[in-house]
Amino acid sequence: MDGEANMQQSNLELFFELVENQFQYGGQKYAQTETKEATDVLFDDFGKNWLIGTIAKYCKRYSNLARERDLLKIACYMFIIWLKRGFHISPDWGTYETINTTVETKSKYFDLFKERVKDYYKDSIINITNPLENLYNTLLSWSNKEFNLIPENDVIDVFGLSYYIWNKETKNKGTDKDTYNEGKEK
Repeated sequence: MDGEANMQQSNLELFFELVENQFQYGGQKYAQTETKEATDVLFDDFGKNWLIGTIAKYCKRYSNLARERDLLKIACYMFIIWLKRGFHISPDWGTYETINTTVETKSKYFDLFKERVKDYYKDSIINITNPLENLYNTLLSWSNKEFNLIPENDVIDVFGLSYYIWNKETKNKGTDKDTYNEGKEK
């Protein structure tokens, strides 16, 4: 294999469903106010590198444990970054202002994100040589630039790499979620 491949569509819809499940549940688990979730508050309080480092942590954890849930979290965070960058408002450049990402906002724009991913990968390829390392290195490069300069294609590339790894390496797809697995609600 030459190290590159078109995005395999075989399980993409299932992956999207699992990512949606992740943000729907996370919105309940991390709700703060009507306009902000914990990710928004933490981003405001600690900056973009808190968010990027959190995602990088899942890369490291996946390299050790190969848990499906870590790839789903990475992909979900790419959707959150896509929203926070405002690509749903200004598709070419995003916004200078950082956007809050409530479940309502996520639900409203997830179909648009899915369309952008599918459109991007119609003609694009995924570098499949060391995909997890490439994913991590992209995150590392983001830590050294202004948040409003992270391009949409980088966000979609990381999402695509997450999908590629998940599609290739996850045996029992959809069985290692960390959503809706607690006991009683408080």
